[in-house]
Amino acid sequence: MLSNYKKLNNLLGWLVFAIATVTYFITIEPTVSFWDCGEYIATSVKLQVGHPPGAPLFQLMGNFASQFAFGDVTEQAKMVNLLSAAASSFTVLFLFWTITALGRKFLLKFGELTDGRIVALLGGGVVGALAYTFSDSAWFSAVEGEVYAMSSLFTAIAFWAILKWENEVDHSSRAHRWLIFIAYMIGLSIGVHILVFLTIPAIVMVYFYKTDKKISNTKFILYNVIGILILGIIFAAIIPFVLWTFGKLEIFMVNSMGMPFNSGTIFTLILIGGGAAYGLRFTRKKDSPIWNTLILSVLFIILGYSTFVTLAVRSNANTPIDENNPEDAMSLLAYYKREQYGDFPVFYGQSFNAPVVDFKDGNPVYRRDDEKGEYVISDDRKASERVFDPKYVGLFPRMWNDDPASVPNYKKYAGITNDKEPIPLSKNISWFLNYQVGHMWWRYFMWNFAGRQNDEQHRFEHTKGNWISGIKPLDELRLGPQSDLPYHAKNNPARNVYFMLPLLLGLVGAIVHYQKAGKDAWVVTLFFLLTGLAIAVYLNHKPFEPRERDYAYVGSFYAFSIWIGLGVMAVYELLKKQSTSVAAAVSVVCLVAVPGLMAAQNWDDHDRSNRYVARDIAFAYLDSCKPNSILFTNGDNDTFPLWYAQEIEGYRTDVRIINLSLLNTDWYIDQAKRAVYDAQPVPFSFEHDQYKQGTRDVIYFQDRQVKGRWDVKDFIRWVKLDDKQNKFSAFGGQKELIYYPMRRLRVNIDKEAVLANEAVLPEDTGRIVDYIDWDIKSQVLSKRDLMVIDLIAENDWTRPIYFSVTVGNSSKSFFWLDDYFQLEGLAYRFVPVLNKREGNNPDFGKIATDVMYDNLMNKFEMGNMEVPGVYLDETNRRVIFNLRNIYGRLAEDLAERGRNDEAMQVLERAMEKMPESKYAYDYFMFNIIEGYYKAGAQEEAREIINTFADRLEEELAYYQQFRGKDRNKIQAEMNAAASYFRMIVQLVNQFEHKGNQQSMSQDEIYQRYVNALRPLGLA
Repeated sequence: MLSNYKKLNNLLGWLVFAIATVTYFITIEPTVSFWDCGEYIATSVKLQVGHPPGAPLFQLMGNFASQFAFGDVTEQAKMVNLLSAAASSFTVLFLFWTITALGRKFLLKFGELTDGRIVALLGGGVVGALAYTFSDSAWFSAVEGEVYAMSSLFTAIAFWAILKWENEVDHSSRAHRWLIFIAYMIGLSIGVHILVFLTIPAIVMVYFYKTDKKISNTKFILYNVIGILILGIIFAAIIPFVLWTFGKLEIFMVNSMGMPFNSGTIFTLILIGGGAAYGLRFTRKKDSPIWNTLILSVLFIILGYSTFVTLAVRSNANTPIDENNPEDAMSLLAYYKREQYGDFPVFYGQSFNAPVVDFKDGNPVYRRDDEKGEYVISDDRKASERVFDPKYVGLFPRMWNDDPASVPNYKKYAGITNDKEPIPLSKNISWFLNYQVGHMWWRYFMWNFAGRQNDEQHRFEHTKGNWISGIKPLDELRLGPQSDLPYHAKNNPARNVYFMLPLLLGLVGAIVHYQKAGKDAWVVTLFFLLTGLAIAVYLNHKPFEPRERDYAYVGSFYAFSIWIGLGVMAVYELLKKQSTSVAAAVSVVCLVAVPGLMAAQNWDDHDRSNRYVARDIAFAYLDSCKPNSILFTNGDNDTFPLWYAQEIEGYRTDVRIINLSLLNTDWYIDQAKRAVYDAQPVPFSFEHDQYKQGTRDVIYFQDRQVKGRWDVKDFIRWVKLDDKQNKFSAFGGQKELIYYPMRRLRVNIDKEAVLANEAVLPEDTGRIVDYIDWDIKSQVLSKRDLMVIDLIAENDWTRPIYFSVTVGNSSKSFFWLDDYFQLEGLAYRFVPVLNKREGNNPDFGKIATDVMYDNLMNKFEMGNMEVPGVYLDETNRRVIFNLRNIYGRLAEDLAERGRNDEAMQVLERAMEKMPESKYAYDYFMFNIIEGYYKAGAQEEAREIINTFADRLEEELAYYQQFRGKDRNKIQAEMNAAASYFRMIVQLVNQFEHKGNQQSMSQDEIYQRYVNALRPLGLA
């Protein structure tokens, strides 16, 4: 068998590749997914510029893949998704070959390679590779158009390549070509994602272990430090320095020497090329292969990184999506360094409560000025960086973010009672271990290899989003009672139980690996730690991230899968009886118990093959808008799928999407002022110099006792003034800032324009107000706020203005305009009709009944969310909240108008598309229930209430099992269930008993409510 090993190794490698390929291809998402996928697909198919730090190689590959749609726009997304699937399949292939390469060395420590050992070796490769194939995080990334699958491929190739070098270096003079190949892979990977950088220390250790046969403890420490330094040099020095050189020489040669644009760029290329040529000739002449290889490696890193030129070329073409506008070397450096997102401390810096004691200047920002023929400073960044009180600055600042949303969570979960004092290092370490490691890495690790309770995030409490073992005593010790689980907890497809078998097999592999091949085990450990814990240190996650971040740690899951494969070999070696048949039996048992079990458990919550939710919801947002509208969005999930819909499928390109988060940047405002497809420019009155970066980024309210109200156009004119009249000194006189003395604005209404542009419903023509009194309840206005005010001042009702329902949940989120909102679907239309909310009603806007009915019943599709077997993960399920709410609100409005038949149609569609069997009842069901009551369908309302009560009783009965401190951990869930039960009782009393408490006390629902809550002390 040994003579056929190479052939068998190749054959089985391609077999696991085929299994992975089939798995991913048949579970692929057919169109767009939520989060960044919409942006990546749009920027790939049309080679546009996505968000920093960019992924040009992914986009080039995605563009190539999209050509196989042969012009069918509905298939282009699928082709980009298939690119991820193919990348993941190749990752599995290289993982198999990595396991067998390490496994062969491992087994030789036990003796010669017998037939039994070769079977165990190949079996281990199959088990480890397929365990990764069916793991939660890898599978998730494999079936959508994101960068993480391709990033994993480069990581796998780089690690496999150093093993090829190790195998060849003793008998081939050309072995160093593998080192150059690795450098090129690292360079190329920068055009996808930088995960592969974290393999560098492990690669360096393989090199030193091979070239230095006598490694002492001192050398061991030194070589590890060298590996970390090389990682730092490549990540923080080589690439930024090259871009910095391009930028500085460009500015010098253009501004100081009067040469044409791009002269510095050309000169820098000549310098790099000439320097490399000289270095290669010199090292060859001196017969120094190590330095020659080093120069070639750096050169190939830069060559691989050259894919970023694509971004500059396409940015200069002013594509519709052109984030950050990186048209030259300096802007490309800022793009690569993600300056748009700001900076955060990692090893040393401020805590969240650090007082600001001063400000210092930042690096100036340049932009190209074609009229002057030079680069001009667009933002001098005077006093742009905060200086903190040194007492609040220290080592390992884990709790650093001073955002109002983060601070309460730091205090709550870190047990900080006094935030007026510096945060001790012990508290930072505790937060790091509990949240950044425990919640943001360990939980993901255990999800992949132990089991998963559900796919919900953001909670430390054990009833949400935690890992499970499937071993009842262990789970009860950690999580509390595991008997009589509530319906949706028990039947959640994301409840995946592996009985910790993948984890245990991997631990066996790791332990025996250390015992027999400690050096190789340390290499894998470095890989594991740097792609796991080191990322947790570097990312310094704040509470709570808007989405799961397990994709960031997938390298550590890859490394652990190597140990799963070695675990098969270790189990075989630990058995007293060894033979080919025993090796085969061990391999088969492990295959069934680990990847087989993982595939069976994970299939139902990873199969996206019939899911179109993100695309159809994007269409629904756009269909909520009238022709030629402006639609304000805010987050990724109400923007990127819309970009996909317009850019790829050409759907409703007349609607101009304006992302409020990006509206704080000058480049985005520039782009908004250009026409795109069928959408006209946004009517901003500001000129570029009036909103360029560093100008009017923020303006401040100062009460100058100005009486009355300002016309909104007068307010804009005041803000635009460029003299001392509207400025005050700040930062110790270092900078002058603009202030506004009036927060009470008025938007005068031209009723003729309103009527001519059909800006209101026919039924509301008599309700058009003469003016809108607009109270800006903020001490500070950002650039985006000014742009929204300017747009409303300039639009004059010629174009419909909408806000997506997901922009926020407060008046502040909607710029205090919500009293003039009209709900037409998944968007609120801004209209000159007062629709003030009554009392404590949390819902914004009047219902545009007929418009909304047409949208919800005739236009909106739901992406097969109701189809059995179509699983909606947590991100997709959030859509249900808004849909249930708007369907319920429309039904109530129809019933109140006496249109009960139409109300029933709306409610029946809502129940059909969002069945309780798939989507648990929650707060947003109460509009549905109330709609049934108001439509006279008491029986249908009571049926929903009974089911709702059944589920709440199950939950509350489950919570009764908790005792002592465990009871405190589920208090939030108990309170929520009790609150829902109270709301049910109130509805029954309101609609069935007409407020008669005596009658209510005899009702079955009331009795169930009392019986369920009384044992918990909540009745």
